[in-house]
Amino acid sequence: MIIDVQKYVFIGVREDIEVFFERAQQKGFIEFIHSSGKKIYQPTPAIERFTAALKILRKFPRLKQDERRGSREDALKIADEILHLKAESEKLHEEIRMTYAEIVRVAPLGDFSVEELRFLHQHGRTIQFFCMKSSKRETLVDSDELIYLNTEYDLDYYMSIAPRPIHPMHMVEMKVELPAPLLKKKMTQLESRLHEVESKMKSWAKSMEFLNEALIDDLNEYHLASAKHEISYPIDHSLFSVEAWVPKNKLAQLFGMLQGLAVHAEQILIEPTDRIPTYMENKGFGKIGEDLVQIYDTPASNDKDPSRWVLWSFCLFFAMIIADAGYGLIFLALAIYLKYKMPRLKGTGHRFVKLLTLLSVSCIIWGVLSTAYFGISILPDNPLNKVSLVSYLAKKKVEYHLGHNDAVYQGLIKNYPELKGAKNGEEMLAVSVPHGQKGVAYPVLDEFRDSILLELSLLIGVMHISCSLLRYVGRRWAGLGWVIFSIGGYLYFPGYLHTISLVNYLGWIRPEIASAVGFQMIFIGTALAMVLALIQKRLDGLLEVMNVIAVFGDVLSYLRLYALALASTLMADTFNEIGVGVGLALGCLVILAGHILNLSLATMGGVIHGLRLNFIEWYHYSFEGGGRLLAPLHKIKMK
Repeated sequence: MIIDVQKYVFIGVREDIEVFFERAQQKGFIEFIHSSGKKIYQPTPAIERFTAALKILRKFPRLKQDERRGSREDALKIADEILHLKAESEKLHEEIRMTYAEIVRVAPLGDFSVEELRFLHQHGRTIQFFCMKSSKRETLVDSDELIYLNTEYDLDYYMSIAPRPIHPMHMVEMKVELPAPLLKKKMTQLESRLHEVESKMKSWAKSMEFLNEALIDDLNEYHLASAKHEISYPIDHSLFSVEAWVPKNKLAQLFGMLQGLAVHAEQILIEPTDRIPTYMENKGFGKIGEDLVQIYDTPASNDKDPSRWVLWSFCLFFAMIIADAGYGLIFLALAIYLKYKMPRLKGTGHRFVKLLTLLSVSCIIWGVLSTAYFGISILPDNPLNKVSLVSYLAKKKVEYHLGHNDAVYQGLIKNYPELKGAKNGEEMLAVSVPHGQKGVAYPVLDEFRDSILLELSLLIGVMHISCSLLRYVGRRWAGLGWVIFSIGGYLYFPGYLHTISLVNYLGWIRPEIASAVGFQMIFIGTALAMVLALIQKRLDGLLEVMNVIAVFGDVLSYLRLYALALASTLMADTFNEIGVGVGLALGCLVILAGHILNLSLATMGGVIHGLRLNFIEWYHYSFEGGGRLLAPLHKIKMK
């Protein structure tokens, strides 16, 4: 939940400053207000050195930590040693790169003695190396001073031993200091030194905890000093004062903290220019939802906490997009494995494993309800269909058409004459036709399942958007009208499209009544939204009519749940069919690779679109955002 925060001013004697701030840091719920209006973080050189050293060590395998501890100066020496080794390592990497490039450049010149070249130079001979394009070879004038050495790719290489420097046409002079064999020897020495340097760096991984402790101590001292920097001294430095934000539910702890101190706390008026921080306090599932909320934006201080709404909606949407109980079992196995391998996992990591467990259970439940298991076709008489919500609804829907002998039923009879003898929904759904290597298909069952899943996506969209509108109906009165409009649209459009909806074939309301009532609700809802908007916003309420398109479009956006689920199901079914067709050995590999690919794509789609429906469509009506989290002075501790 989001807790209101209040603005306080603390006034006390100078002698109690240290104890007051130390207690505040221990309690960890007071955010001291900075005079600039925002906190500017300028880390000390020591913090930067510790942070840089730890960043380097995290790239190496974690070693058993050294239990010996030293002083802060010892930690700084270790950090400096790591940074020095890192700088040397980068320098060696660059030298190795340049040496390799030089080897490639001078290799066509062959092996030569540097001492002999130097001897010739001392005796008045000039040694030069040249290269030229092979295509220019015909233009070369014969010269006793040029010696052909080699040809590589499209370049010819020459050497000159002459009394004075020469400048042949079409040739580029090459400056050479060492031959390729000596450069290779140098490369070996550099690589050996690099291995030695990196080994030393890796060995310091045993001191990560020690460096982390030193970093935390420095951070705590820095944050404490930064908070003290905001103190003002109104009366000749004998008294101090400082302003702060305090959560409303922490006031009892606040006044208990001040006992024994000559410090007085007084609530003060929040200025219109103040940016009130948001204090979120959640536990259990709410904390997991809070993690999801922070992915997109921070709620404003006057927002209602959407954490649990986002969590449970995300679980539902993710499950509908994955649309497979078998994939849910894979997620569950992964969650159990992570829990087993990392039993001491805490904080964000622990909550991630819990979220993965929730998502896996959601996928299993929805997969069972929609009869989806690794894309395998489930026969109509299979017991799994007995617990399938989608199969139950398909049976009720086809029985409705059978009982009314309507156009849909006549169309089914025309396409599948064998349906004429069917007496109930089960017999109609059991009609099969030949279908490739799968043997048979159940077109009636598949068609009705698809239509039901599509309708459920829209129905969930109407319900989800309506919940968002009702959450803030006290702030936006027009939301009540748009809820009526959304429900009316759900009731009216099936009749307009000459089909039926769930409320019709379950016997809750007849199609003609639903269509008539829905049509009226559309206009009543729109009119009510306009009237309430004009009452609340006056002339600005005229713009409310634009929300007709917004609400309608947002509800239709939930069709992505059906579309993504259908794509995942078809891919799983296709890979299964291909695998069966190519034989046992290769088929198993095809099916395995196909399902891995499908699961990866479905997971990405489930995460992106499952969150998007919350952050875009749902937030549109019940979320202001743009807030910043309360950043209290607190004592950082080792995890």
